[in-house]
Amino acid sequence: MTAVAWIGLGRMGTRMARRIAAAGHSLTVWNRTPGRADALAAVGARVAPTPAAAVRDAEVVFLMLADPTALAGVVEGPAGVAAGLGKATTVIDMSTVGPAAVGRLAHVLPRSTTLLDAPVLGSLAEAEEGTLTILIGGPEPAVESMRTVLSLLGDPVHLGPSGSGAAAKLVANFALLGTVGLLGESLAVADGLSLPREVTWRLLAYTPLAAQAARRRTALEADDFPPRFPLSLARKDADLVVAGGVDARLARATLSWLTDAESAGLGDLDYTALLGHILRSPAGNHPGPDRAIPAADAPHHRWGSGCDGWRLVDSAGLSVIEESLPPGTVENRPAPDRSRQFIYVLDGEAAMRTADGEVALRAGSGVHVPPDTPHQIANPGRRKLRLLVVSTTSSCADRRPAGDPTDRTQRDA
Repeated sequence: MTAVAWIGLGRMGTRMARRIAAAGHSLTVWNRTPGRADALAAVGARVAPTPAAAVRDAEVVFLMLADPTALAGVVEGPAGVAAGLGKATTVIDMSTVGPAAVGRLAHVLPRSTTLLDAPVLGSLAEAEEGTLTILIGGPEPAVESMRTVLSLLGDPVHLGPSGSGAAAKLVANFALLGTVGLLGESLAVADGLSLPREVTWRLLAYTPLAAQAARRRTALEADDFPPRFPLSLARKDADLVVAGGVDARLARATLSWLTDAESAGLGDLDYTALLGHILRSPAGNHPGPDRAIPAADAPHHRWGSGCDGWRLVDSAGLSVIEESLPPGTVENRPAPDRSRQFIYVLDGEAAMRTADGEVALRAGSGVHVPPDTPHQIANPGRRKLRLLVVSTTSSCADRRPAGDPTDRTQRDA
């Protein structure tokens, strides 16, 4: 019998800790919300008043917490796990927190502690049945010494030194989340091309998305996503992937969808609720009031004379647009009742014209436009002009080739 402490009794942690108790080990538990420990107390677990008290006599300490902030809050401080560890103890962190948080954990634990990072693949059913895949980073002798107790929870897979398990879990979750996002967008693209949904499902069966499409179809058509892996936690994991510093553009796009879905109130549903959210998002429409979006997902607009642009932010009281004008193009802004505006040249050269005259603008320079000031931006150069237009209202303009005889602002200037 091993003295085990379990910290963190969410839906996964409770099921996993119950398996430890059922195997006859001495179990002490702690959870921030004490009521979640009642079910384990009923099967013989001791409920500790603090994390420090929970681990004081433990030989093995399991941590199963939501995110890096929760992990630091439970481990650090006078009542934290680190303060309660006295003798040589093995700490097994099964949280999905990324390698950086594991590194911080190793730094704050006593030197006599052996740390394994061991996040899991699988969800509630696998936790209940003890069939999780456990991704482990840490010294091999420690992994072998813990294999018996870990095998109560699933299949231990040693991947390398400390941090390897945490890193592997982020890679695995990104592959999962990215695939669901791709499935959602594939369905949305098919809808946008007027392909009947039944035809789309048949088509996807011939693609690399076949297994995911078959698995998710029933939930999507029923619009029913009971939480096995809450979307809020999926968004947290995508945050950790993007924070890793790699140029992961698909990860940023996946994160933007998850953040958007969580903001829409879907955080407590299963992460696959992202599918329904993507399909409910109006194709080609820019966001409504009081909503900003990541630049990577900014709606792309085109208009006459070869101009195009990206609406980066369109919220109540603020509009940010990146615009691109070909050589020889003029943009007129009649601006009735317009609030103040700032125009900044990102690349190329521009001529700013008002009834009071003309100002030349080069890359890196900008101009403030007072309220109610009709003006014109022209590209007199030989290469494309890129502008950033910031205003306190959503803006629009009349764009036409330079020299157009209907160009009133040009004549008045």
